[in-house]
Amino acid sequence: MVKRWLILLAAGTLWAGAGSEIPADCLACHATTAPPLSLVYRRYLMLYSSKPRIVERMSRFLVRPGKKISSMPEGMKNRFNPELHPAYDPQTAEKAAEAVVEKEDVLKKIVVETSK
Repeated sequence: MVKRWLILLAAGTLWAGAGSEIPADCLACHATTAPPLSLVYRRYLMLYSSKPRIVERMSRFLVRPGKKISSMPEGMKNRFNPELHPAYDPQTAEKAAEAVVEKEDVLKKIVVETSK
């Protein structure tokens, strides 16, 4: 049990340092039992490709979670059951989705080397 709380504390500290406003209960599950937020973001990026569209779709799911609206593959839906995901108010959902997109943005992770 102590180990789990240390992981959550570390995840929360790292996330808080990134300037995001992701609710602590999101981090609690996505750091332990739910799919990592990096994988969730990559899935949305594959399907929707633009940041505004990703935020819109992610927010829509966070407000009314369910299998029909989930963007996860069928196997993931069966494993993690999106029906059990907590619902958020629209403002919190949008802020959380924006924070995930900001933190996981692949363009920020690409290093471009220029030849001299």
